[in-house]
Amino acid sequence: MNIIIAMDSMKSALTSEAANRIIADIVTTRGHHALSFTMADGGEGTAEAFMSGQSDGEWCHVVTVSPAFKKIEAKYGWVPTEKTAYIDVSAASGIQYASADTHPLNRTSAGTGHLMRDALDKGAQKIVLGLGGSATIDGGIGLVTVLGGQFFNRRGERLQGCGADLGEVAYIDLSLLDKRLANTTIIGASDVTNPLIGENGAVRVFGAQKGLLPDEEIAYDEAMQHYLEVATGALTSEAGDGAAGGIGFALRFFLKGQLQSGATMLVEANQLQEALETADLLITGEGRMDSQSLMGKLPITLARQAKAAKVPVIAFVGGFEGDVAAVASEGIRAVVPIVQGPVTIPEAISAAATNLAAAVERTFILLEWDKKS
Repeated sequence: MNIIIAMDSMKSALTSEAANRIIADIVTTRGHHALSFTMADGGEGTAEAFMSGQSDGEWCHVVTVSPAFKKIEAKYGWVPTEKTAYIDVSAASGIQYASADTHPLNRTSAGTGHLMRDALDKGAQKIVLGLGGSATIDGGIGLVTVLGGQFFNRRGERLQGCGADLGEVAYIDLSLLDKRLANTTIIGASDVTNPLIGENGAVRVFGAQKGLLPDEEIAYDEAMQHYLEVATGALTSEAGDGAAGGIGFALRFFLKGQLQSGATMLVEANQLQEALETADLLITGEGRMDSQSLMGKLPITLARQAKAAKVPVIAFVGGFEGDVAAVASEGIRAVVPIVQGPVTIPEAISAAATNLAAAVERTFILLEWDKKS
């Protein structure tokens, strides 16, 4: 069989490239032809996926700040010939920096702003930001503040740029916003289509995974609504504005950027649709497949492309929770969880490579059953 392998990263466990390599080694040993693509959907590993096809790309290391305003070092991809920067929000503002003693109210996206400013200093004419994996729900205030935007409260005091400021914003001054942004194409590569506020917004959908308690969500969403109304004069937002705790909104509204599907961008960049024309099987997967996967995550995006090309899909995942029929309707023939028994999350992460290899072996024994019988 001609098999396309296009795994997403499994957060904290395997990169897309590492997962692809494990699968490719097994399927080629079993006599199949494998074609691998380093992929992402806007989440962790997006910059790496874009950089994988760049012969003259380099990684830039920058001293910046974590979501808790602590000094850290983070990196982003830079392609000098194209004057393009590829930045993961998770690099400086990621959930890996979140701790139980730092409430989302006190977190900032400023670290990502520092990476963007460094790219502008290098002469960037295009900045692509992967919006997944953030620890922040600050509406992008921190990021915009670093780039020259100013947010003031009712007393005329300048706000520092964190989640607690959302309900305090009285007026916004963009007169000192970095002038270089006007000549820079800003693209937010998103893995979700959520709006900024409401039941499906940044707070109500993603707040819990960033440490927000259920009884805090209503007040926090009301603060986000206040921020949106001060900024735009209305209480409506667009699809994708809720990505990365509202950074999607900040990119679109304040920086005049575009929001696009990260998965679709990488499908096009890798010309994966053309590769599907001669494929017999597509293998994809992610760390966890659930209802959010249907909102634009990589495996579903790829499955839709494969379904149109009449290519069956198998997804290997760290865990699955959701509607099997809904996933199947998108073109995924089988979802294969890789864990081999009850384990803790740290144990699953440490054994991810072994578990993935074992799951792939079991699956191909089953696929080849008719051939051997």
